Amino acid sequence: MSRKMAGRKLIRLPQIKEKMATENLEETDWVTFGVILRKVTPQSATSGQTFSIWKLNDLHDLTQCVSLFLFGDVHKDLWKTEQGTVIGLLNANPMKPKDGLKEVCLSIDHPQKVLIMGEAMDLGACKAKKKNGEPCTQTVNLHDCEYCQYHIRAQYKKLSAKRTDLQSTFSGGRIPKKFRKGTSLKERLCQDGFYYGGVSSESFAASR
Repeated sequence: MSRKMAGRKLIRLPQIKEKMATENLEETDWVTFGVILRKVTPQSATSGQTFSIWKLNDLHDLTQCVSLFLFGDVHKDLWKTEQGTVIGLLNANPMKPKDGLKEVCLSIDHPQKVLIMGEAMDLGACKAKKKNGEPCTQTVNLHDCEYCQYHIRAQYKKLSAKRTDLQSTFSGGRIPKKFRKGTSLKERLCQDGFYYGGVSSESFAASR
């Protein structure tokens, strides 16, 4: 990998939009890396050629994706690449997005400019359940947390409500540690049998 990167500029996915506005990437020898978060069903262009679109993410901000368009031989050779694969891109070509869209769009002109690196082990689905009992399908970075932001906020509100009830019940008395203001969010969630930052309540308690 060091040999492949020698002399090349690393631009992280979240930086590409800024670099497109301030630099001429077409004259820069650069690379970027990402995970195939989603794959759009192959489509047909007006020319009749089939192309693919991959939604790439670095697993740090799951709300912001870069769209990679695969045309011609690139689509033909790589369209079966599985979702969740980590890839590297060499000198991807910036594309102008459709009117009204602000997303970053890239294309690759040769299959060998895509480096298949393997499966993203930190990519997963939220382990919580929806109100109807079905599993939550939101994507999460398992290294950070096994639950999506929606369910973390929901659990936080639940714990905050419990703390308010206890404050009313024990007015003037001692509030249990897990409901004190100084207790971290991680501690409060773990105290209630929750996972946060990939750590279970049992593991967190054992490390104290």
